[in-house]
Amino acid sequence: MFNKLRRKFVLIVVLSLFAVEAVIIGVISGINYYNLNERADALLQMISEGGGKFDTDSIKRYDKGPSSSGDDNAPPEPPNGQKKKSKLSGIIGAGDVDIETRYSTRYFFVRTDLDNKIKMINTSHIAALSANESREFAAEILASGKETGFIDGYKFLVTTSDHDKLVVVIDFNADISTAMNFFYVSCLVGFGSLIVVTVLVALFSKRAIKPMVENMERQKRFITDAGHEIKTPLAIISANTEVIEMLEGENEWTQSIRHQTSRLSELVARLLKLAKSEDEINQELILTEFDISDAVADAATPFITLAKSKNKDLTLDITDGLKFIGDEAQIRELVSILTENAVKYAEENTEIKLSLKRQGKETVLSVFNKGEPIDEKSLPRLFDRFYREDSSRTRDTGGSGIGLSIAKAIVTSHKGSISAKNTDGGILFTAMLIKGKASHTGGKNQKQA
Repeated sequence: MFNKLRRKFVLIVVLSLFAVEAVIIGVISGINYYNLNERADALLQMISEGGGKFDTDSIKRYDKGPSSSGDDNAPPEPPNGQKKKSKLSGIIGAGDVDIETRYSTRYFFVRTDLDNKIKMINTSHIAALSANESREFAAEILASGKETGFIDGYKFLVTTSDHDKLVVVIDFNADISTAMNFFYVSCLVGFGSLIVVTVLVALFSKRAIKPMVENMERQKRFITDAGHEIKTPLAIISANTEVIEMLEGENEWTQSIRHQTSRLSELVARLLKLAKSEDEINQELILTEFDISDAVADAATPFITLAKSKNKDLTLDITDGLKFIGDEAQIRELVSILTENAVKYAEENTEIKLSLKRQGKETVLSVFNKGEPIDEKSLPRLFDRFYREDSSRTRDTGGSGIGLSIAKAIVTSHKGSISAKNTDGGILFTAMLIKGKASHTGGKNQKQA
């Protein structure tokens, strides 16, 4: 149990850190892509407006630093009444385009007529592509019918006038490569920090969960000690009752005493079993190969008579010849718990159905009974210790609220799962058992009523 808690603690911390790092890297990468795309659009628009050249009137010019000779050398205001960008917009936006941009931008442009016939190609601002390659590039862009987009690290813009078309293509491979390198480095740093944190959390997790483990151990020790202490007075009460019956004869009062002491003894036994951790339950498993079909039928058959005494019908639908490797005693107890629970809470004059099937590699045990539906939020809590969905109903039918908890512990020890759901005017309990290997020797279904 202790090791399981440590593993869960480490897993939660590592997954939380991974989620945070993934979000941070994703946001930064998204901002980088946004900046790259916005800058590409700004440059394409600028070159297109200049007819294939940078429109110098729209380029912002800023001095290298503040002027010390008055306002005569102050930076000019941006043209067309535009407002100067704030520092924040420069960080998350496309960024400023200055007069040096014309020399650092690699691009070419192609001018065609309205029928896409090339009239002029200018590759003087790019060395990576020849005139023929630029021609093929332009033909591919025009054939796509798109006005803008990316092709192999190049972004293009097609503008159409009354007489011709202008195709401007900018090489953004270097910018994309820089952005990808940043992404890879971020992932590498994030992965490295994840490993370091995992190691540190694994080393200190024992100290972190120590108070929780100590609290659980104290709770377990209290239940165990209290259970053993209760056993002694129960044994004395039972013995005294037998003596009274020997001297005075059996009567309704002694019968009631024996019945209640029997219930208390059973409750104590279940409490002691429930106090054990899953690791201890797993250690107590006696794995053998047995005929689970016969075991389930043998454990459920006595409840047929009990159900009839309460005006209810219990039917068994068990696939014959199913083999299973597990703890036969625990499987029988699982069947008894689920069947007894169904008989208790089923409505009168209704049918209770128990079935055992094979689904792939899993052995599926299900028990259905008609009754009032349980609140959907309460369904998962039915398997919690001492949880009772309806206390008034429990007083009428009896029950300690730990039977289903034991059923869950048994299923979990067999590496399976158990669930409950409202369906067809009742509740269906389904246990998926997958411990060991199972086989099917063939045969027909056993059906009893």
